[in-house]
Amino acid sequence: MSNNNQSENFSLLSLILPKESVVPVSDAIGKAGASGIFEVTARGSVLNEGGFLQRMFPPPAPEQHLLQTLVPNDKVNAVTDAAVQSGNLDRVGAGAVFVISCNDVSHTEKFPVPPVSSGDSNGSSGDYAADLEAICCICEIGIADDIAKAALLKGAPGPTVTFGEGGGVRDRIPILRITKGPEKEFVWCVVDKNEADDVFAEMARAGKITEPGRGFMYSIPVRSGLINISSTVSSSAYGANMEQVISALDDLKGGKEWRTSAESGTRGSLKTTFLENLVGLYCIVPRDNYEEVYDSVLEAGAPGVSTNFGLMLDADSGVSQQNEEWALVYTSVGPNNVDSLRETVTNKLNEKGINRYAFYSLPIPRALTYLGG
Repeated sequence: MSNNNQSENFSLLSLILPKESVVPVSDAIGKAGASGIFEVTARGSVLNEGGFLQRMFPPPAPEQHLLQTLVPNDKVNAVTDAAVQSGNLDRVGAGAVFVISCNDVSHTEKFPVPPVSSGDSNGSSGDYAADLEAICCICEIGIADDIAKAALLKGAPGPTVTFGEGGGVRDRIPILRITKGPEKEFVWCVVDKNEADDVFAEMARAGKITEPGRGFMYSIPVRSGLINISSTVSSSAYGANMEQVISALDDLKGGKEWRTSAESGTRGSLKTTFLENLVGLYCIVPRDNYEEVYDSVLEAGAPGVSTNFGLMLDADSGVSQQNEEWALVYTSVGPNNVDSLRETVTNKLNEKGINRYAFYSLPIPRALTYLGG
């Protein structure tokens, strides 16, 4: 068994920010108690409100950055407040912050995680309580923009696209590696719970996720958040774009229920078989060591594995440079397989003398991929 520190009192705090906000926000949340801030470069997705020519020649996708950090529950409110204030995240188009409750966290002494206090709370959501759902779709290169557009047209605020690697059982068969490369794109969005079914369905249709080799998508419950990501680009001379008008109407109407009538008659939820009640197991490790985790996950029998690469903005200068490259390697398995998979990967890392890594697990109530037949 591992001697790693373990706790059930952590949450995963995620931020989607424009480039200019990364430094002030990361500094602010660090002072509020966050550490181990992992940054992934991303691109946003927007619709053009202009005329025919503007729609034919859309603007380049806005540069975004996805920041994630494990935060003890008793510090979640303070870190969230710091992020909102430093990034002006209460303004339309400024970005997003959202919090997901972890099932558990396990980490080595040398991994930069803030300590959990003995009187840890349950992670109160404070002023940012919301019934939200995060959706992620992992797809082949070149498909992400179609999936993001489908989410936008269904009302999702500015989906975010990241780049990484992914593989599965077929990668153990050398001849198949000729036809499928490991490069993947990841489409992320956070939506209201009552809109999640429709957004999930449209993303799945656009990516043809139920067809062989198309990808994998899943959703995760979000405990709290503030989502103000730009979804539109306007070239009009009016004082506000449609996104700001809709936001103002939401405030006047006291919610988003008024939008329902405008969407009547559109396609409903996807009629298919979902994978249910899975657990996402995530391992964050220096990039130089990520292949050990990637291979161990597949060798242990997991159906697939994905990786995002980024920088650790505040790595401990005593053991590494700041802005060191790290990798986030993750898979989804049944709840009965989480402990054995984590132990297998931990043993491999320990055998190799790797002493800076962390695991965390998240609930995945719904997932979708090709199931054969």
